[in-house]
Amino acid sequence: MSKFNQKNTNKTVNRDGFPAYKMQDKEQLVTAVLTTMFGEPKFYGSTDNDIFVLATVICSEDPAFVAKLACYARNVANMRSVSHVLACVIAHEAHEYTRAVIRNIIVRPDDITEIMACFKQMYGKPFPNALKREIAVQIQRFDEYALAKYNSRGMSMKLRDVLRITHPTPKDAETGALFRKVLDDTLETPYTWETELSEKGNTKEVWNELIASGKVGYMALLRNLRNIIKSGADVTPVLKVLSDPERVRKSRQLPFRFFSAYRMLGQEKLMTPDIHRALEKALTVSVENLETIPGRTLIAVDVSASMTYPLSSKSTVKCSEIAGLLGAMASRICEDAAVCYFDCPGSWSCTSSDGYIVEHYGKYDSILEICRKHRFNGGGTQMDLPMKFALEKDKSARLKPFDRVIYFSDNECNSFSYGLKTVQSMVDKYREKFNPDFWVHGVDMQGYGTQQFCGKNFNLIAGWSEKVLDFILLAEKGIGSLVQTIEEYQMK
Repeated sequence: MSKFNQKNTNKTVNRDGFPAYKMQDKEQLVTAVLTTMFGEPKFYGSTDNDIFVLATVICSEDPAFVAKLACYARNVANMRSVSHVLACVIAHEAHEYTRAVIRNIIVRPDDITEIMACFKQMYGKPFPNALKREIAVQIQRFDEYALAKYNSRGMSMKLRDVLRITHPTPKDAETGALFRKVLDDTLETPYTWETELSEKGNTKEVWNELIASGKVGYMALLRNLRNIIKSGADVTPVLKVLSDPERVRKSRQLPFRFFSAYRMLGQEKLMTPDIHRALEKALTVSVENLETIPGRTLIAVDVSASMTYPLSSKSTVKCSEIAGLLGAMASRICEDAAVCYFDCPGSWSCTSSDGYIVEHYGKYDSILEICRKHRFNGGGTQMDLPMKFALEKDKSARLKPFDRVIYFSDNECNSFSYGLKTVQSMVDKYREKFNPDFWVHGVDMQGYGTQQFCGKNFNLIAGWSEKVLDFILLAEKGIGSLVQTIEEYQMK
């Protein structure tokens, strides 16, 4: 019996105009929040307004849920800007949760300026008292180095603006003197990789000095790996940091950041075995402590045209690449898995007349190499193809039936076999013929608000983090769903 998603007979159409099922409001909000670079377009249109409207509506009935979702997005899913948006909705609609949310989502000083600028843009003035009071407390957590590093010069909301708006009472004389420096714009110029490169140039000697100082953060090392290599600096200590399990876990990096670095270095012929091993190790840290998924698993990766849209105007990473990466990571923790890459039969880039390609990977196959091999664009989104493979092709091999399918897709299904209305009917047929306990795990990659599955043994997940893999066995054991996890999230 399904404990998480009851049978959904509420039919609708997706953004491409084809049959789908509606999501509940909380499900739709969660999927939109965990799959958005807020302020950036998507193939089928932005979900920014959906997030604002849904968060406002849910705040009127269950403000605690929106508050916990903001904290979960920032601290577990590593989604920064959208957590600021949710915090502003809470500050405007549910003042009693404002201080807890602000306390939980401020990690760096520029979280403060971003939240204040976001609220002003969304609602104008005045700023709510609860927001001002907690900002006044949180800004005192940071030392001069941190405040100077994130002083937001040239931006519409600066730290001195924040002090003038919130009027914090300094906790001691040292903090009072620091606030005076912020107001007078006399903070000591911090020693950072940005200031050093600006002053001394992007040279081997400068990078060697920066790396030895230990003042270059994990994210900066990863994103500057290309520059460091091209400068001729010693990359060995950098690779040691990037592959250190504890540093990886504290870095808050989404997995696709490692693949992005790997792809860029490969394109520029800067890749070496040592760099490959370091990036591969960093990725495997994310899944090495996850419980093995038993039995037989079909992993379905959507590589259709809508999934090839870049995440942002400043990124070349595609949603299909994130789906492929998560699919490869999922295959690493499965006892027995087949990975099915699908788009639509006859599409210009699919090398199979069936519209899908099925691969079997070993437990120790390189995640990065799997992703590099399967970076191809597609045509339409025919989500029933993995189930068609399971029903027609796989049975002829007389293999044990699949225990589950894990979809990584935007759910914008716009083509069906056999005149189907949704993919759910294929799942029902598989359960009838092969495995009545067959599970469907739908990892939503874009949060458009509709799905292709409903009812028994369906588990809706969302996001671009390896955290989505946690919810596969949890759901099958009846422990919890993504929405339930957020409802039970403990704020500090």
